[in-house]
Amino acid sequence: MKLLIFSIIILNLLPYSKISAQPESYNKKQNQLYLEIGGNSLVYSISYERLLSENFTLRGGFGITPGIIFAEGTFIHIPFTASYMFGSKRHKLETGLGATYFAGTDVEIFGLPSGDQSLVFLTGIAGYRYVSPGGFVFRIFFTPLYSSQADPNFYPAFGLSFGFML
Repeated sequence: MKLLIFSIIILNLLPYSKISAQPESYNKKQNQLYLEIGGNSLVYSISYERLLSENFTLRGGFGITPGIIFAEGTFIHIPFTASYMFGSKRHKLETGLGATYFAGTDVEIFGLPSGDQSLVFLTGIAGYRYVSPGGFVFRIFFTPLYSSQADPNFYPAFGLSFGFML
């Protein structure tokens, strides 16, 4: 009889217990949206980032640069990166790899002949990331770009990002 009463009490309390497969600290906002100036896109991009874990992210972006900025034609740039972060909850060192696709019309840039062009740059990331308690995200980073098709092959780029967590 005591076993029956004990079993009923335990079974009634079970729905109130916390059972999860992930640590509690992971239950936070996992999406980020921000404006990236410089960096992977050289000019700017609007980027979306998804936190796959507390320290690992995937990011994609999109930007259009008219020829009046620094090239002779209009081109689009689509950066994709994967990053791993080290550090505390608010201040992190970010490292990562990625690629940026550039395509344009009448483009005379990266040492390529004028006309419709497209090329892919391999990119790296080394930088600092700050996340405020309210969800504001600030990043400053070094992003070297490499492409065997471009002249020169290597571009040392720097960037800033401002955004927020969704």
